[in-house]
Amino acid sequence: MSLKIYNTLSRKKEPFIPIEDKIVRAYFCGPTVQDEPHIGHARAYITFDVLIRLLTYLGYKVKYVRNITDIDDKIIKKAFEQGVSPFEIAEKYFRAFYDATKELGLIPPNIEPRATGHIPEIIELIEKLIERGYAYVTKSGDVYFDVTKFKEYGKLSKQRIQDLIAGARIEPGEEKRNPLDFALWKHAKPGEPSWRSPWGRGRPGWHIECSAMSMKYLGETFDIHGGGADLVFPHHENEIAQSEAATGKKFANYWFHVGLVTIKKEKISKSLGNIIPIREVLRKYDPETIRLWAIQAHYRKPLEFSWDQLDQNEKILDDLYAVIFRAESLSKNAKDGKIGEIKKLIEEYKQRFLEALMDDLNTPRAISVLRQMIREVEKDLDKLNKAELSFYVKTVREIGWILGILQQSLDDRVIEKKKRGKNISNIIPDKYLKLDDISENLIELIIDIRDKLRKMKIYELADEIRNRLRKLGIILEDTKEGTIWKLS
Repeated sequence: MSLKIYNTLSRKKEPFIPIEDKIVRAYFCGPTVQDEPHIGHARAYITFDVLIRLLTYLGYKVKYVRNITDIDDKIIKKAFEQGVSPFEIAEKYFRAFYDATKELGLIPPNIEPRATGHIPEIIELIEKLIERGYAYVTKSGDVYFDVTKFKEYGKLSKQRIQDLIAGARIEPGEEKRNPLDFALWKHAKPGEPSWRSPWGRGRPGWHIECSAMSMKYLGETFDIHGGGADLVFPHHENEIAQSEAATGKKFANYWFHVGLVTIKKEKISKSLGNIIPIREVLRKYDPETIRLWAIQAHYRKPLEFSWDQLDQNEKILDDLYAVIFRAESLSKNAKDGKIGEIKKLIEEYKQRFLEALMDDLNTPRAISVLRQMIREVEKDLDKLNKAELSFYVKTVREIGWILGILQQSLDDRVIEKKKRGKNISNIIPDKYLKLDDISENLIELIIDIRDKLRKMKIYELADEIRNRLRKLGIILEDTKEGTIWKLS
C-alpha cells in the first residue's frame, strides 16, 4: 500500500516518493492578510492539514512551511481607506487567521515566514534573475520577469504562452515588454511602505515572495507545493518560472491543489457579497463539524457550502460520538478478557480506511468506511469485553485523528455543543439516566438560579444547591463557558 497523489503538473496520480527517505518538505501558500479568513480558506487549510496528518501517521517527518503575505496592494489600499498603517492591517488579520487555524485544530507549520521579513532573500533572487537575463529593470525602478525567456511557461496550467499573451494587456503606467510579464519588484509610491534595493526604494511583487521563502527553508527543489485551485494560474505558474529560471532545477515535485468552495454554484468573492467568515461559522458549529464538512467531497472537486450541509455533518458526527461514548461507558463495567474475532474485523476496516486515504486522499470513501465500521461493531457492543471495547475505541480515535475528528471526551463534546446552544441528548450514552424535557428544563432553571446567586456572591446558598443536586445524582461542573451538568 503506497501513497498516491494527483500531481497538477502531470495531470495524473503519481506514487509519492520524497526526495529524502521518510522526510517530506511541504509548502502551502498562506493567506494575504488583508481581510478575515473565510470558509473557502477553511476548506483549503483543513484539506492540507489532513495530508500533513496522514504523512505524519505514515511515519514521515514533515517539514511544513506556510507563508504569510503581509504586504500587498490590497493591504495598502485598505490601510489608506481606514487611515492606519498597512502593518496594522496585516497584523489584525493575521491574528484573525491564527485564531481560526488554532480553533479548527490545524497542525501549525514548522515555519510561518512573512514576506516583509525576507526582503534580502527576495532581492537576492531578483538579482539572480536579472543576471541570467530573465528579468529587466524599467526606468521607474520596477523589475519584471520576461515570460518569453522561460520556454516552459504555461506547463502547470497547460496553456500556450502565445494564447496567454494574446489575452493579456498592459495597464496604463506599466512599462512591460510583454503584457504577460509580471512584477518582481514595484517602485515606491508616496506613502507606501518601501525597502532599499539596487533599483531604488520599493517592495516585492506577490509571486516572488513564495519562491524566495520556500527555497530558503525547503531547498531549491522540494516535495510538495500546495494551494487553492485558483492559484494554479498565474501565481503558481509564475513561481515555477522564476524559481526554475533562477536555479535551473525543478522547483517542486508534486503540485497539490484544493477545489474552491461555492455558494449556489458561484465562486466565493467580495464582488458577489457571498463571503462567509470562518468566525461566523464557528459561532454556530464546533470545529470538528466544520472539518467533516470540508472533507466530505474529494479535495479536487468544488465544494458547495450551505448551512443544511453543516447540520447534516453535525448529525453524522454526533452519531459517531454517541457510539464511542457508549463503548467507553460500557467499558467501565465490562468483564475482563482477551481480544477475540472482533479484532480482525476492526483491523480490516482500518486497512480499508487507510487505503482510501492513500488513494489521493479520498476522504469521502474514508469517511464512509469509518461510518460502516462504527455501525458494524455497534451491533455487538453489549457483548464485548473490556479489552475489546478499549481496542475498538482506541482504533476509532486513532484513525479519526488523521481527519482531525473524534478526539473529544464526552465532557468536551457536551461543552462544545452547549456553548453553541445545541441539543446534547443524542450523544449521551444509554447508561445515563434519560430525563424527560420537563426535568431537563427544571435542572437548567435551577442552574440559572444558582449562577445568579454566585454573581450576587451568595456562595453558601449556591453551594447548598450544588450539594443537594449531587445527592440526587446530578453533578454540576463550572467551566469557562458556563455550568454544565451530567448524571452520576
